[in-house]
Formats: sequence, C-alpha cells, structure tokens
Amino acid sequence: MVFAFKKGSLLPSIIIGAFTTIGGILYGYDTGLIAGILAMEPFKQSYGAQQPDGTWYLPSSKKSLFVSVLSAGLFCGAFSTGYLADVRGRRLGLIFGSMIFMIGVAMQVAAVNAALFGGGRFIVGFGTGAISSIGPLYQAEIAPKHIRGTITAGYHTAKTLGVLLAAIVNNSTKDRDGKSAYLIPIYIQFVWAVILISGFAFLPESPRYFMKYGKRDKARQALARIRNRDEDDALVASELDEIEASLAVEHSIGDVSVKDCFKRENKQLYRLILGMTVMAFSQLVGVNFIKYFGTDFFQQAGITNSFVISMATNLVSFSMTIPALYLIERLGRRSFLIIGYIGSWITQYVIAIVGLVDAGSDLARRVLVSFSILYIAIESAGVGPPSLVIVGEVFPLRTRAKSIALSLGCDYSWNFAIALATPYLVDSGPGNANLGSNVFFIWGSCSLLGAIFVYVWVYETKGLSLEQIDELYNTVPYAWQSASFVPREVQDENSLILELNKAKPGDVIVSDFEVSDADDATVLSEEGIQEIPIRTQQPWSNL
Repeated sequence: MVFAFKKGSLLPSIIIGAFTTIGGILYGYDTGLIAGILAMEPFKQSYGAQQPDGTWYLPSSKKSLFVSVLSAGLFCGAFSTGYLADVRGRRLGLIFGSMIFMIGVAMQVAAVNAALFGGGRFIVGFGTGAISSIGPLYQAEIAPKHIRGTITAGYHTAKTLGVLLAAIVNNSTKDRDGKSAYLIPIYIQFVWAVILISGFAFLPESPRYFMKYGKRDKARQALARIRNRDEDDALVASELDEIEASLAVEHSIGDVSVKDCFKRENKQLYRLILGMTVMAFSQLVGVNFIKYFGTDFFQQAGITNSFVISMATNLVSFSMTIPALYLIERLGRRSFLIIGYIGSWITQYVIAIVGLVDAGSDLARRVLVSFSILYIAIESAGVGPPSLVIVGEVFPLRTRAKSIALSLGCDYSWNFAIALATPYLVDSGPGNANLGSNVFFIWGSCSLLGAIFVYVWVYETKGLSLEQIDELYNTVPYAWQSASFVPREVQDENSLILELNKAKPGDVIVSDFEVSDADDATVLSEEGIQEIPIRTQQPWSNL
C-alpha cells in the first residue's frame, strides 16, 4: 500500500510518527490530571481528612501516594516491556500498553477507597510506562534520519499537550458538586487509549523489527509503505541492506539479554550510562514538581487563582515544545540540551533566592509565577525534547529495546522518588522539611550538574542514521569532538565528488559507492559522460 502522496514524500513517516505521539498525550494528560484533582474540594472530601475548623485537606502521605504510585507503575511498565517489544513487535506492544492503561482508568473510576484508587494509579502507570518505552523506539525506527529528531521530540510535545488538556478540563469541572468534579477528567482518559488502539490496528510494524527476525519481505513491505515508495524501489532496497548489514554484525556476537546492555563492546555500557543519566537529570531538574504539585503549591503560596496559573504554565509548556521541533535539528541534541540546563539553573535559582529573601510579599508571588513560567518554557523546549531524542536513537539495534526500557525505567524511578519525597520537602507541619520555594535550590543545582554531564558525556547525533551513530561511538573518543564526525559513507561521497571535479574528458572513474536520489552530478566513465544522483537531501526537502 502506498499513501496518496507523491512518491518518496516524507509525509507518511511524519503522519505515522505523529499518531504515535498520542501515547504522549495519554501520559501527559494523566500527569496534569492528578495535579488538578489533588486541589479539588470533592477529591479532598473523598480521600482526605477534615480539620477542626471543618475544612478538608489531603495529608502529605496521601498526596505522596497518589502521585508516586503512578511513577512506580511507569518504572515497572517501561522495564518489563522491552522483552515484549523485541518478541512481539513495537506495534503490538503499544496496543498491549493501551489496554492495560484502560484497566487502570476503570479501577480509578470505580474506587471507593484510597487503596483501590492508588492501585488504579499503579496500573495506569504500568500501561503508560509500556507506551512511553515503546513509542519513541518505534518513532526512531520508522523516521528518516533527516527528521528523526523532530519526530521523536514530537512525543514530548504531545506530553505537554496532554498536560494542557488536563488543566483545561480540571479548570472546567473543579466547581462541580460531588465526585463528578474529578471523575469526568478521569473518564476522558478512555478516549486517548481507544484512539491509540484503533490506529495501531492499521499502522505498519517497524521494518527494523522484521529484519531482526529475518523477515525481509515483510520489512520491505513495511518500509515501502512508510517511505511511500514501491516495494522494488532501489532506495527501499538500499535502506534494507544498510539495516541488514548492521544486524549481521550484531548477530555475529550472539543473542541479546539484559546483561548484554551492561557490556563494554560497541560502547554499549557507555551508552547505557548516558541514556540512564540523561533521563535521571530530566527528572532531577524538578519539572514534575510543577506538573504534579503546581496547583497545590501555588495555593499554599497565597495565589488565589492557582488553577488559572497552572493552566497558563501548561499552555507555555506546550507552546515552547513547537519551536523545539525545529531547533532540535538546527542546533543539535547536545548544544540544545546544554542551553536548556543552563537556562533551567538560572531561573530556578532566581525563584529560590527571591523566596528566601522576600517570601510572602506580592512582589515575591509575582516573581514566583513569572519565573516558574519562564522555567517551564525553557525546560519544555531545551530539556525534555532533546533528552527523549537522545535516548530514542543512541543505542545499537541489538540492545535498543532493552536499553531504552532501562533508561526510561531510571527516569520513572527518579520520578517515583521525587514524587514520594516532594510533599514532605515542601509542605509545612510535623515531619515535613517546610522548604517551600527553597526546594528550587535543589532542582537548580541538578540543572547545572546536568549541563556539565552533557558536555563531557553526550555525543552529537544530528543528521546521522541509526547505523551511522554506531560508527560515531566506535570512532570518536570524546563527546566534545563529535560535532566534527563525518561518516565513512559521506567521506566516500566527498571523495567521489572530488574526483569528478578533477576529471578531464576521457578519464575513467571507478567507484563502488552506492548512490541514491537528489541532485545530479557528472561522472566520466568508459562509456563517456553520464549523469548519476548524489545524496544531498536536507530536512523537510521532500514533503
């Protein structure tokens, strides 16, 4: 099947990648959902405690449970589905995760006590973890290398859109009487899961998954559909050959297990440490503090329209991920992430210092809101998208599914720890640290450490195929030298062009370099002057 676009159009790949991001909406919606319902009066009455003055509140232990148990489920789901994605395929893994998610939503709707509601949160987290682990993997494997970063970063954009949609729904239902105030936002979660299941019933499997198991015919059919070309097209065959060659090297080493993710060959252990640490820092910068506890935090800071402020921060978060889709390919993963961490460090230190010096004044509250929004803008553009792109593309095919699962498992374990500890760090009262806005000193310091780590450890992979990334890690000794890397394929192409420029009529140029579509160049051969195509395609040049 070929889509109704011009031959070779990038649009089929973009559409398939964009549809996969619905998994990100599902994840983001649930994150934004809990931030709002924790502050709703009917939810406090259902699961909280009553104070002597008659008002209701949620103890820190309940807030910690309802938020952190989702992260525990995310960890289990991400860690356990690497095997599923490898054995049953990326597409079926995403369908499975969506079905588990729906079971968790049903448990929350039917909950009559905190234990059942918390159990539903865990099951939702398990399904979301599976989807969030397999989704970026699927996107990275189906995307053309020129726009792979943009497509994978779109998953983070979808997460911020989900958070925004949840904030809008929460703001619309918060004043309703009874349990419907928080049950309606929960019910809506079914919509995203149904859409995801329905779509993946028709979308193609990853060609790299088929090639991994020697199913070249199925891989050719899937790749032809994704690239919108005929199955016998030379470019389809060339890309399959590239995947097959990479797999042949990996298969020569033997079968893969989780312990192989920790081996030094092919810099696998280095890459695993990179992926796990990048995802850890994406949590340690504290963004989920705003997303999970922002509404409640703004209420405690004396801001009366906390739901509106939360909705504004989520709108900024979503909006800033859109330019990130362009900048991720323009600036590259490494530079963009360093800029994001430095911006996060500066804005969070400002929040913490103002809160320490002038807490409680109107000016302090304005600074708190404005710099919280600025911090969210920087994190949403410069930290979340490049982190997810790096993890989606850094690993060799042989260990990719399991390594991504381990990296995201690290992400969710830190998410769990931060969600569990934050109410006790921020809230006042017996047994709590009562840090308030001073907690931003912690997040800011982690942002600075993240920038240093990226400079020392993270390689630049902009514009490289997944197979060329393997070559990068095996030939460039230090991360800060990676920007000057030129793949062997491009070196051969440049050598051929140099020979063409030096050639004189009657010269014979012999080259085994395999070329593909784009601009034409002249080659002198035994038969005379001929035209051959040279690969010079740029991002978005073939929509």
